[in-house]
Amino acid sequence: MAKQTFTTGQVLTAAQMTSLQQTAMGGGSTTAKTTSYTLVAADAGTVVQMNSASATTITVNTALFAAGDTVQIQNIGAGVCTVTAGTATVNTSATLALSQYDAGYLYFNTTSAAFFFNTDAADASGGMTLISTTTLSGTSNSITVSANTYKDLVAYIYGLNPNATAAFTLRINGITSGVYQETMTYGQENGVVASAVNNYTAMNLSVSGSMAVQTGVTTNVWALTFRDANSTVRKLIATNGNYVNSSNNNVTTIQTDVVTSATSAITNITLISSQTLTAGTLQLYGVK
Repeated sequence: MAKQTFTTGQVLTAAQMTSLQQTAMGGGSTTAKTTSYTLVAADAGTVVQMNSASATTITVNTALFAAGDTVQIQNIGAGVCTVTAGTATVNTSATLALSQYDAGYLYFNTTSAAFFFNTDAADASGGMTLISTTTLSGTSNSITVSANTYKDLVAYIYGLNPNATAAFTLRINGITSGVYQETMTYGQENGVVASAVNNYTAMNLSVSGSMAVQTGVTTNVWALTFRDANSTVRKLIATNGNYVNSSNNNVTTIQTDVVTSATSAITNITLISSQTLTAGTLQLYGVK
C-alpha cells in the first residue's frame, strides 16, 4: 500500500492489513503506466509498472520522499524504460535502463538521493541487454544511446529494403572525419577487393555499383561490435555484413575494421542510406 500516517488507537481494516502484508513481502499496490512518468510522493511503498512498446523514462525528483522510503519499478513492455534522475540524485552499480521484464527498486537514502538496485541477473558482467529496437525508414535514422553504462555495444541491422539500389554508411556521434577503415569485400563468388586505409566521413557498410543493396531483396544483415563504447578512447568497430544481389543472386560479404579519431563515449548512432528505405530494423544491445 502507499505510505500512510497512522494514529494512536486507530483500528486497521482487513483490506489495510492485507495491503501492508503485501508491501512487507515485496509487493504492494501497483500503478500501471503506459507513457513516461514522473514519480510523486504517493508512490512511496508502491509498485510502478511500465507497459509500453516504445522507450520511456521514469523521472525521480527531490523533496518528495523521506529517507527510508522505497519505490519498486517494473517494466513489462517491449520498450526500454530508463530510470532518470530529475532534480534528485540516483546512483546504481548496475544499469538504469530496464528491458522487458526487468525490475528494481529505489531506496531513498535522503530526501534528495536514492540508490537503484537492479534485480535483473542479466546485468552481471558480460550480460547482454537489449537497449532498443528501431524500425528504419527514409534516408537517415538516428538512435540515441541514453544512460550508457555498458562497456561494449552490439548492433544488428537487417531486412533493409531501399526503393532503389542503395549503399549504406554509419556515423557515430555525428562526426564527419577521422573514420579510418579497412574493408575486405567478397563478391561475385570469387572476387576479393581490399580497400586502403583512408580518412572517411562515415563508416561504409556496403559498396556502390553492382554489389550495392538491391530493392525488393531484404535478405541482408550486418552485425557490428562497438568496443569500449563508454570509455574516452578511440572507438574500434568491427563489422560483418552480407547481402544478396537481386540481378544474379550472388552474395556479397563485407568485413570491416574501423577506428575513429573521436574519443567521446558513444551517445548516438546514425544509419544513412543513399536511397529511401521502406523497411529495415536496427537492434541495439549493451554488454557489461
